Amino acid sequence: MSSSPIHQSPPPDLQAWLEAAAKRPQPQVLETELDGIHFVVKRRRASLGGGISYVLRYLRAFFLGIGCKLFLGEFPNPGVLLRNGLAFEAQRLRLLLADGCRVPAIWHEEPGLLVLEHVGKDLSSVIRHGDDATRSDWAWRAGRDLAEFHLRGHCHGGAQIRNLTIRDQELWRIDFEENIGEALSAPLAQAYDLFQLVASLLSLRALDSDIMPDLARAMVQGYFEVNPDARVRARLARLGRVLGGAARVLRPLLGRLSSRDVQGFFRVADVLRELTQP
Repeated sequence: MSSSPIHQSPPPDLQAWLEAAAKRPQPQVLETELDGIHFVVKRRRASLGGGISYVLRYLRAFFLGIGCKLFLGEFPNPGVLLRNGLAFEAQRLRLLLADGCRVPAIWHEEPGLLVLEHVGKDLSSVIRHGDDATRSDWAWRAGRDLAEFHLRGHCHGGAQIRNLTIRDQELWRIDFEENIGEALSAPLAQAYDLFQLVASLLSLRALDSDIMPDLARAMVQGYFEVNPDARVRARLARLGRVLGGAARVLRPLLGRLSSRDVQGFFRVADVLRELTQP
């Protein structure tokens, strides 16, 4: 993240477009364009079942937190985890923009609505359709970019490969609704970011599974070249041991299933264990 990001300006008629769009049903996330300028509209509407939904999400976060405490040694506060959504994302984006990070500019904000600058094509498409050299280079660069982001004291919280884009041959980050960073210690939150990045790469569809391990190695190598933090490495290794233990238990039961999701889990467990061995 050495160079200063160059941001686009919103289309002059954006406000009129938003007023017209408000009269029609809209999806929660819309990528569109106006006057040749692309942008992203994110909407969240309050529902009558919002209170019940929050309770269910709190219980889910609570039990996930217990698992995190048992296996990773930390208990993420469910109330902190659920302090998310569009307002939280806008708050995080303002902080990251002020720090010169490559994230979308906020073009419009109101309760339940966020309009963001569009910041390029998604990295996952480039990884899927590029040649071997291109794939390996971008996997390595993605690892290094995450490490640079961490060295600035940040945590993404949604570091999957689908939340990385390419514009002007540089990586940008999108989707900051998740509040992982405030719920965990920095080393574990950053290790979880790296785990998300590697796991999402190893789970990409329409990509030959034989080349995935080498891409994951390039990604992890790039990360630790920039951020050789032993605390992050130790927590990533612990994540690897937890997944490896689960894989050993489940493989006799599920190992023969052809499901891509099931086989993707075993691939993530195997590769992560290999990459984090001392």
